[in-house]
Amino acid sequence: MKPSSYYTSDGDIAFIFVRPPHGEVHSKEEPWGLRDFDETGELVGIELWGASKRLPPELIDALPRLNGTRVVIERRTQPA
Repeated sequence: MKPSSYYTSDGDIAFIFVRPPHGEVHSKEEPWGLRDFDETGELVGIELWGASKRLPPELIDALPRLNGTRVVIERRTQPA
């Protein structure tokens, strides 16, 4: 079973699960990472880039690891 929140040193990324989505998920890019919303507009997850510099070490240590899984992040661009 894949953990719903995790940290990976591949890219120094933490994903914090907020709640299960209703329908399709879309992301809004921020300077610090991504906010994921479902089709109702509710926040379902937060992806933090440079997590080890932004989060307390205790939180990083508490998150399940996905190291070595070669996580692929696909970015979708919205039409202009």
